[in-house]
Amino acid sequence: MNTKLITALALASLLATSAVAGTALAAGDEDQEATALLGAKVSLTQAIATAEQQTGGHAFDAGVNIKDGRTRIAVETNGPKGIQTITVDAQSGQVVGTHAGGEPD
Repeated sequence: MNTKLITALALASLLATSAVAGTALAAGDEDQEATALLGAKVSLTQAIATAEQQTGGHAFDAGVNIKDGRTRIAVETNGPKGIQTITVDAQSGQVVGTHAGGEPD
């Protein structure tokens, strides 16, 4: 067999394997976030309401983050002060971070 063909096939195989492994890792992260949200004292709906009240805006995106073993819900809003990201602790319901600015996805 031609050396270039063998190299190309090996590279294609490696890329395919990497793509499958990357998808599996991403799915694992999503499963971990979903499980963490199920065990949270604060629901996604409550976190969104907190963020909207804090900013006076309307939520357009929300997601779960796990940092240092703590589940947090990040909510992006668009309101009078523009786009803001509010981070809510999923156990206490307290706002633990804010960020002004940014672009909507």
